[in-house]
Amino acid sequence: MKPILAVIVGITLIYACMHFFVLPENPDVTRIENITHIESPAYDPAALDLWEITVRETGVENESAVLRQLEVDLAGDGVVRMMWLIFYGVGDGEQHAYEAYVGPGGTVSAKSQEFNHTVQGVHPLALLEEVDAIALENIPFREQGMTLLVSPNAYGDQYDETRGRLYEVSGGVFRPVKKVTFGPDASWYTITLTPHRDTEPPASGAELPDCMIIFTRQDIAAAESVVYR
Repeated sequence: MKPILAVIVGITLIYACMHFFVLPENPDVTRIENITHIESPAYDPAALDLWEITVRETGVENESAVLRQLEVDLAGDGVVRMMWLIFYGVGDGEQHAYEAYVGPGGTVSAKSQEFNHTVQGVHPLALLEEVDAIALENIPFREQGMTLLVSPNAYGDQYDETRGRLYEVSGGVFRPVKKVTFGPDASWYTITLTPHRDTEPPASGAELPDCMIIFTRQDIAAAESVVYR
């Protein structure tokens, strides 16, 4: 399969999966509403707490889980306004897609649906540990509020400083990176921090901060080449 065609097929599959979850009338979706509340201190998503709750309440076989996406929306004062976790795994002997959602006030809900496709990726635990270890209160654009997104990538790509500030992270400690190249056979995850944009354009001469694109040490190891700053 040519790389461009593979990307199109992959995007279509991802959209189809996400489409299942926005159809509340679908009879195949199992919902668990108002499971519990997560207490998230300012600038601390408590992603690991959400993972433990989701595993316990959905009955997914922990070792079978593959991360699809984590999205966290943080207000300027560090309050977690929304957290959305999507992953795949086996439950009751069948492959499922799972979604866990934390709304305002920390209320947790979850959904699951049979998903009869083999999905490649990594277990959520290591990436969620890295998310919780990042000191978000030290991010330069924290007062604007921000979106944190963990997502998979494949089929090759090149990152440089024109796309944002690049870092390798391990245990919450950042190491600046100048350029990262992934080959066509590589697969990797990125943790992206993007400041909320003002509705008004910036004042003349002012520049909005760049986003931050962060790679775990494991994902950097999958790169074809890395240039550190």
